[in-house]
Amino acid sequence: MPGQRRIVTALRFGALIGLLLVVASLVGCGDRAADPSARLTILAVNTSVGRAAFHLECAPDAGDLANPARACAAIAAQPELVTSPKPFTCIGGRFSWWEITITGRLRGHAVRTHTSTCWTPQMAMIDRLGIGWQSLQAHLLARRHETIMPGTRRTFLAGLLRPADLITCRILGHKLEDGVPIEFATTSVGYGGRNVISVVLRITHEPDGSVTASCGKGNA
Repeated sequence: MPGQRRIVTALRFGALIGLLLVVASLVGCGDRAADPSARLTILAVNTSVGRAAFHLECAPDAGDLANPARACAAIAAQPELVTSPKPFTCIGGRFSWWEITITGRLRGHAVRTHTSTCWTPQMAMIDRLGIGWQSLQAHLLARRHETIMPGTRRTFLAGLLRPADLITCRILGHKLEDGVPIEFATTSVGYGGRNVISVVLRITHEPDGSVTASCGKGNA
């Protein structure tokens, strides 16, 4: 009967909708299950050395660390390694002290932390994640490089140069080179001495993100 056919059609349509909802639910669960419990980027910056970046994902374990599974196990046992990393202080030198920024997500929560530390296994995060000095060297990024002429002053727009990128000046037979300061500050390198003409390269990281550099004789 026509009425019966309509009822059967409606039942089949309802069953189809239900099946589609179940499939969509299963796909959604699969997507959530595939989401890593951690997705982190660790950026380390030293004005004299440059910039290094590490990437880590957990559950499933992946990334460019030597042993992601070990690093993920360490974070699972001690999340504060990345949410509140404890620095290690040392006297060190130009290459020792690094500014570290950690960004990403951990267990569904956003992570953005910063610390200043000597790069040493005595710093818990560096030790537990297995990112010692050799690993740091392997993860160094290419530094942007700009040159200025002697006796000149030049401003680079914000975003063109990042902290630790290089600026070079060749003046009176000397090559002066330094990285952009991490802080909004001025740094300088130079050459001088008795019976020689002093030369200096100054680099200023401006509050608006731009970088100003000058290269000249004496206090220029």
